[in-house]
Amino acid sequence: MPEYSTKEWKTDSSDTNIYKTNYYSGADADISTEKFTDDIDLTEYPNVDIHFKFLGNNATDDLYLKLYKRNDSVWTGNELQWKSTLTIENDGTETEYHYTIPMNYGAGHYRFGMVRSGSTTTFDIQVDYRISRSWNLMRTD
Repeated sequence: MPEYSTKEWKTDSSDTNIYKTNYYSGADADISTEKFTDDIDLTEYPNVDIHFKFLGNNATDDLYLKLYKRNDSVWTGNELQWKSTLTIENDGTETEYHYTIPMNYGAGHYRFGMVRSGSTTTFDIQVDYRISRSWNLMRTD
Protein backbone atom coordinates (compact mmCIF):
# COMPACT_ATOMS: atom_id res chain seq x y z
CA MET A 1 0.00 0.00 0.00
CA PRO A 2 1.31 3.50 -0.76
CA GLU A 3 2.20 5.88 2.07
CA TYR A 4 1.28 9.53 2.14
CA SER A 5 1.93 12.37 4.53
CA THR A 6 -0.48 14.78 6.11
CA LYS A 7 -0.06 17.74 8.45
CA GLU A 8 -2.15 18.43 11.54
CA TRP A 9 -2.16 21.93 13.05
CA LYS A 10 -1.91 22.12 16.81
CA THR A 11 -5.23 22.66 18.62
CA ASP A 12 -6.95 25.80 17.32
CA SER A 13 -4.83 26.35 14.17
CA SER A 14 -4.10 29.95 15.11
CA ASP A 15 -0.85 31.85 14.96
CA THR A 16 1.14 32.69 18.09
CA ASN A 17 3.00 36.00 18.16
CA ILE A 18 6.61 35.85 19.40
CA TYR A 19 7.86 39.36 18.52
CA LYS A 20 6.09 42.57 17.53
CA THR A 21 7.38 46.15 17.34
CA ASN A 22 5.34 49.35 17.62
CA TYR A 23 4.71 49.63 13.86
CA TYR A 24 2.77 46.35 14.14
CA SER A 25 0.99 47.43 17.37
CA GLY A 26 3.48 45.71 19.67
CA ALA A 27 5.84 46.76 22.43
CA ASP A 28 9.08 44.95 21.49
CA ALA A 29 12.18 46.96 20.56
CA ASP A 30 12.91 47.83 16.93
CA ILE A 31 15.66 45.68 15.41
CA SER A 32 19.14 47.18 15.16
CA THR A 33 21.29 45.22 17.59
CA GLU A 34 20.37 41.53 17.90
CA LYS A 35 16.97 40.93 19.48
CA PHE A 36 15.40 37.53 20.13
CA THR A 37 11.97 36.03 19.60
CA ASP A 38 10.18 34.27 22.42
CA ASP A 39 10.84 30.57 22.94
CA ILE A 40 9.33 28.10 20.47
CA ASP A 41 8.66 24.82 22.28
CA LEU A 42 8.91 21.91 19.83
CA THR A 43 9.13 19.11 22.38
CA GLU A 44 5.66 17.73 21.67
CA TYR A 45 4.82 18.93 18.16
CA PRO A 46 7.98 18.77 16.00
CA ASN A 47 7.15 21.15 13.09
CA VAL A 48 6.65 24.89 13.05
CA ASP A 49 5.89 27.35 10.28
CA ILE A 50 7.19 30.84 11.06
CA HIS A 51 6.05 34.05 9.39
CA PHE A 52 8.28 37.14 9.48
CA LYS A 53 6.85 40.48 8.33
CA PHE A 54 9.21 43.46 8.45
CA LEU A 55 9.78 47.00 7.26
CA GLY A 56 13.14 48.77 7.22
CA ASN A 57 13.30 52.55 7.62
CA ASN A 58 15.54 52.56 4.50
CA ALA A 59 16.97 50.04 1.99
CA THR A 60 20.59 50.12 3.16
CA ASP A 61 20.91 47.00 5.36
CA ASP A 62 19.44 43.53 5.00
CA LEU A 63 17.85 41.56 7.83
CA TYR A 64 19.80 38.65 9.33
CA LEU A 65 17.94 35.79 10.99
CA LYS A 66 19.88 33.41 13.26
CA LEU A 67 18.40 30.17 14.62
CA TYR A 68 19.28 28.98 18.14
CA LYS A 69 18.38 25.68 19.84
CA ARG A 70 18.37 24.29 23.42
CA ASN A 71 16.92 21.22 25.13
CA ASP A 72 15.07 23.47 27.62
CA SER A 73 13.64 26.98 27.67
CA VAL A 74 16.28 28.56 29.93
CA TRP A 75 17.95 30.93 27.45
CA THR A 76 21.17 32.45 28.81
CA GLY A 77 22.29 34.47 25.78
CA ASN A 78 25.49 32.41 25.58
CA GLU A 79 24.12 29.84 23.11
CA LEU A 80 25.96 29.32 19.85
CA GLN A 81 24.01 29.87 16.66
CA TRP A 82 22.63 26.49 15.57
CA LYS A 83 22.12 27.03 11.81
CA SER A 84 23.70 29.29 9.20
CA THR A 85 22.56 32.92 9.13
CA LEU A 86 19.67 33.62 6.78
CA THR A 87 20.02 36.88 4.88
CA ILE A 88 16.68 38.41 3.95
CA GLU A 89 16.95 41.18 1.38
CA ASN A 90 15.49 44.54 2.35
CA ASP A 91 14.41 46.96 -0.36
CA GLY A 92 12.78 49.44 2.03
CA THR A 93 9.25 48.13 1.50
CA GLU A 94 7.29 45.80 3.75
CA THR A 95 8.51 42.25 3.16
CA GLU A 96 7.23 38.85 4.26
CA TYR A 97 9.39 35.77 4.73
CA HIS A 98 8.37 32.25 5.73
CA TYR A 99 10.57 29.64 7.36
CA THR A 100 9.78 26.08 8.42
CA ILE A 101 11.59 24.24 11.20
CA PRO A 102 11.12 20.65 9.99
CA MET A 103 10.94 17.46 12.02
CA ASN A 104 14.50 16.46 11.18
CA TYR A 105 15.83 19.42 13.22
CA GLY A 106 14.69 17.42 16.26
CA ALA A 107 12.69 18.11 19.38
CA GLY A 108 13.78 21.00 21.54
CA HIS A 109 13.37 24.71 22.16
CA TYR A 110 14.18 27.22 19.43
CA ARG A 111 14.34 30.97 19.01
CA PHE A 112 15.48 33.40 16.34
CA GLY A 113 17.98 36.20 16.71
CA MET A 114 17.21 39.16 14.42
CA VAL A 115 19.76 41.84 13.54
CA ARG A 116 20.59 44.23 10.71
CA SER A 117 23.48 43.44 8.36
CA GLY A 118 25.12 46.87 8.79
CA SER A 119 24.71 49.90 11.02
CA THR A 120 22.14 52.09 9.26
CA THR A 121 18.70 50.46 8.93
CA THR A 122 16.27 49.98 11.81
CA PHE A 123 13.60 47.32 11.34
CA ASP A 124 10.05 47.06 12.58
CA ILE A 125 9.04 43.40 12.63
CA GLN A 126 6.27 41.00 13.50
CA VAL A 127 7.01 37.29 13.96
CA ASP A 128 4.25 34.70 14.30
CA TYR A 129 4.35 30.93 14.25
CA ARG A 130 2.03 27.97 13.95
CA ILE A 131 3.00 24.57 15.33
CA SER A 132 2.04 21.39 13.53
CA ARG A 133 2.90 17.73 13.39
CA SER A 134 3.10 15.50 10.36
CA TRP A 135 1.79 11.99 10.02
CA ASN A 136 2.77 9.26 7.60
CA LEU A 137 -0.31 7.23 6.85
CA MET A 138 -0.73 3.96 5.02
CA ARG A 139 -3.70 3.50 2.72
CA THR A 140 -5.71 0.39 3.53
CA ASP A 141 -7.90 0.22 0.44
